[in-house]
Amino acid sequence: MDEKLVKKAIRGNFNAYSILVHGLKEEGYKLAYTILNNEHDSMDAYLQAVEKGLKNITNLKESQYFKTWFLKIVINEAKNIIAKNSKVIFLDEIEERREAKYEDKESKLDLEICLQKVDSQSRQMIKLKYYMGYKLEEIATILAVPIGTVKGKMYSALKDMKKELEVR
Repeated sequence: MDEKLVKKAIRGNFNAYSILVHGLKEEGYKLAYTILNNEHDSMDAYLQAVEKGLKNITNLKESQYFKTWFLKIVINEAKNIIAKNSKVIFLDEIEERREAKYEDKESKLDLEICLQKVDSQSRQMIKLKYYMGYKLEEIATILAVPIGTVKGKMYSALKDMKKELEVR
């Protein structure tokens, strides 16, 4: 990240902010997609993060953490969308649920099934690491947890998934 550009954005330069968030567009979208698994909701989360970030850019204390700060906003907006969507049940989802009951369970990807059984924070860590290529230190920073927590939760979750897959 260009720290001069970040400092300009903090001082209220809209063009500088626009350049910064545009540079994080793909990464922000992919991050939201790992949480939401939906293209439209992922783009909404990214765009809402851009808007919220613009309103709160003056709260950013250290310019070198702009990327982490912005991606944390993306994560929070994705979580907000999940919370909002969990209150709404669409008619096509009811039909899908009916069809899913009769679907052959073996046709689903074993890995995705195992991943869904893992707690949400561990699942998010695994997706950040293996789907998006983040390092453990970056994951710890993004999720605001100690690196030991990331290592421990991922190790336990991957161990459980391995056992589950061996049984299949």
